Amino acid sequence: MRIVTKAAYAAPAVGLAGLGLPLLIYLPEYYGTVVGLPLGLVGMAFLMARLADIIVDPLAGALIDRTRSRHGRFRFWLALGTPLLMLSVYGLFMPPLGPPQAASLTRLVLCLAGTYAAWSLCFVAHVGWGSTLSNDYDERNAIFAWCQALFLVGGLAITAIPLLPALRATPEQALPAMGWFILLSLPVGVALALLLVREHPAGLRRPPDWNDYRRLLGQAGIARLLAADFLSSTAVYAAGGVFFFYYGFIHGLAPAETAALLFAVKLGAIAGAYLWGRLGTLLEKHRALALGFGGLALMTLVVHLLPWSGRTAGMVILGGFGVLLSADPVLVRSMMADLGDERRLATGADQMGTMVALLSVSDKLSAAIGPALALAALGWAGFDPQAAQQTSLALNTLTAAAIWVPLVLQAAAVPLVWRHPLTASRHQAIRTELAVLEGGD
Repeated sequence: MRIVTKAAYAAPAVGLAGLGLPLLIYLPEYYGTVVGLPLGLVGMAFLMARLADIIVDPLAGALIDRTRSRHGRFRFWLALGTPLLMLSVYGLFMPPLGPPQAASLTRLVLCLAGTYAAWSLCFVAHVGWGSTLSNDYDERNAIFAWCQALFLVGGLAITAIPLLPALRATPEQALPAMGWFILLSLPVGVALALLLVREHPAGLRRPPDWNDYRRLLGQAGIARLLAADFLSSTAVYAAGGVFFFYYGFIHGLAPAETAALLFAVKLGAIAGAYLWGRLGTLLEKHRALALGFGGLALMTLVVHLLPWSGRTAGMVILGGFGVLLSADPVLVRSMMADLGDERRLATGADQMGTMVALLSVSDKLSAAIGPALALAALGWAGFDPQAAQQTSLALNTLTAAAIWVPLVLQAAAVPLVWRHPLTASRHQAIRTELAVLEGGD
């Protein structure tokens, strides 16, 4: 597959990535301060939207799996979901200011619901499409490496918007600027993908039925991969939830210095996307993924124990940590695509949309559970972010939340993938059988 094709396919990831940070940090604060809604109602609206979003993913996956269109099922739903997402983003990021509050709250709820539902539909369709672009065991690594790299570029761009000189003096304009970044980058990326990348026809695959969905998690390879992904992601999100606290109180860094470390992590992750795509080919995916999980556990220990000689040393260490972070999103998606082939051979049904949706659910659950448990533990230990001095219990709990618990979770993910049964040779045999059954697919 040509590099241009891979880049065009990955282009929508820039706009899709732009939603993550605003939904997590900027939008709740904006609606509570600039719009003036009660924080309790704002928090409840976001909580209900996130809980409903977890249900939307498998529904979107099942809907995509049962779709038959001459334009391709994944391309069809990505094309349909994009304008719905843009309309919701416009309403969410550009709310009218001033009374009445009831209208603002109703608008927030409706636009949040639309944004999360359309985002889930676009994400599942986009990643599922990537799973079908190539049948080759190794090339799938490169496809998802491109996707992860551009996703991280979009995340970096949205992070930089509030730092622009024109927006520093008027922070209330930062959120609409983020909205315009999404509204401009998303349709351009989707248009490039739809115009330059084809989707392989569905062939002779039957639509899945209820029994197929019921038995999906019973396939050992799928269940173990999802469990490993959940453990690793929970570790990352738990540490991320206390990132600024840990480097501020344990390493004594100012918020600006900690932000520089976070930037180094993101830069390292972009480089890591290419590295793990290559290592997945050289070592086979499951061994490379196990190396990534084990490397994260080791690097977590290094971050805590290695003496820092200055900010430069810290950025190098955290950049290396970022390189390791890309192993999961690149290799897990590629391995799930291979498992989709195995599943199709065993059942005759194509459930790639649902399998991608399960990965999305795993990520969203870990994103909710990891930080929530970490912050709850800090609250139990009496940690006060406003206090200059912390108790020993509070500091030990902070270290456990940022270092020891993530280390254990990453280490626990290693054996789940080390003996993954779907090797390169086994996948090639599956592809050969599918080609015979499906007429040269």
